[in-house]
Amino acid sequence: MTFQALMEELLERTGASRTTLRIDDEPGVEFPIKAEALASGIDSIAGDPTLRVRVSATFQWVDRERRVLVQDDLRDADPAPAPQLVEQYGARAQMLAPVVRGGEVVGLVSVHYAPGPRQWTEDEISAVEEIVERVERALEEPAPEA
Repeated sequence: MTFQALMEELLERTGASRTTLRIDDEPGVEFPIKAEALASGIDSIAGDPTLRVRVSATFQWVDRERRVLVQDDLRDADPAPAPQLVEQYGARAQMLAPVVRGGEVVGLVSVHYAPGPRQWTEDEISAVEEIVERVERALEEPAPEA
């Protein structure tokens, strides 16, 4: 299964507006998006270099805690998300989960919801955790030979 298929599955299982997978594997590029699934009418964030992932308070929390950050209302969230996420992309709720390899956070799965706040369910949180495990297993697999 491809990363894109995993993000599409996560979008469906959570009822989110946008799901993304970032993997820090390109020299000089900070956590580029490797797969993104979008609900109808939702803007992609894949080409936006202004969302500085590593310096954000939410990423620092995820890097430190190594678990899913669940935020039901981004307008008063602590830690606060990047302002562009709320202002430019209309996200109002999110879940962020670390992808860990070799003891380091090498990726991030994000689940965003717009237009309003929402309370994430235990099943939706579990879906994020399961998808992250599948991404981590895929990253452990050797690359196919050319």
